[in-house]
Amino acid sequence: MCMPSLQVFRHANMQGYGSDQHELRAQILVRCITNISTDGRAPPRSLGASLQPHVSSVNEARYLIMDLSLPNGVWNLNCVFDGHGGHETADYLVAELPSLLMAGLLPTVTNLEGVSDVLTRAIFDVDEAIKRDFLKIFPEEVDEIATMSDITVKARVNDQFSGGLNHQKALRCLRGSTILLTLVDPTKKHLWVLNLGDGLVALGSKRDASSQWNASILSDNYNGNNPAEADRIKQQHPGEPEFIFDDRVLGNLAVTRAVGDQSFKLPRIYTEKIFLNVEPGFRVPAAIESFIRRNLSPPYVSNIASVRYLDLHEQSNCDCFILMCSDGLVDLYMDDPDHVESLTSLVQKWVGIVGDVVKDDVQEAMLRLLRHALGAEDIDRVLMYA
Repeated sequence: MCMPSLQVFRHANMQGYGSDQHELRAQILVRCITNISTDGRAPPRSLGASLQPHVSSVNEARYLIMDLSLPNGVWNLNCVFDGHGGHETADYLVAELPSLLMAGLLPTVTNLEGVSDVLTRAIFDVDEAIKRDFLKIFPEEVDEIATMSDITVKARVNDQFSGGLNHQKALRCLRGSTILLTLVDPTKKHLWVLNLGDGLVALGSKRDASSQWNASILSDNYNGNNPAEADRIKQQHPGEPEFIFDDRVLGNLAVTRAVGDQSFKLPRIYTEKIFLNVEPGFRVPAAIESFIRRNLSPPYVSNIASVRYLDLHEQSNCDCFILMCSDGLVDLYMDDPDHVESLTSLVQKWVGIVGDVVKDDVQEAMLRLLRHALGAEDIDRVLMYA
């Protein structure tokens, strides 16, 4: 089961839904249901849903559920791409990542030990492709770019009237996306979990009908308030006290690992001279201008994902499922000033909610979790989150 991107804005104005509280909640759930997709099987093995309840905001997250037909059988792939700053990078990942994974997995299907490296390499390669495509537009050396006029830059990058290819390539650099990925081999005995960013993957398992559901978090949290990540970046940028500022990379970006976000990976001149001249480009240019001076020795954001392997042989006699979500679902709880529950305890609660019905109705399991996140039967809480 895949539960990506419940992007709920806590204090957004739900314009367009009217004043009836019950109708408000019903419309939120309808918007979620209309975005449900499955792996095409009946009953589905995997299900994804994406929700952005604010009618004036664009949902920047994407998810991918697909089977990969390889010589040794069908592999199951589930991905959550949580875009930020815009949706262009997440869209690119949906379009380009599967073919990279297929190409990498083909020679390794008989050598499972190489799968983790294939996954890590695919993420690295797709991010490098974004940078490479952009640098082909501006192949000049840094010193030459520094002397370019704004007119020259804008004419080259804002090419919407001639197809807009350069503009799209630039937008993929301005935007960013985190990645959650799970891959299961044809025997259903081997699971790989890849994480680049701050999403969450959990395994729910139960030994038998009389047992309680057990939750295991399979992902790490790569953002600015993770001490290990802060220390890693500090080691790479000695003498730069503002490498993490207000728990954000250079005081701006929450995540420490992502695809895109080239303002944190390329020398500052590219942001000053090119990215800030992309039209339309950054949504809040002033926020970008505020951190440029801190960009002294890029890159600050990593495109190296972590991969965890799990042997599922021990789960062969258990009921189990995988739950994936962006940080939006976690933040919906953790940002509540009245919330005192730990993340481990919260995920255990989610697994219990989902596990009760997931075997019989995966869609109902997803909707139960959504209802819980939005306040269950507490209309006032639903309104607060909306």
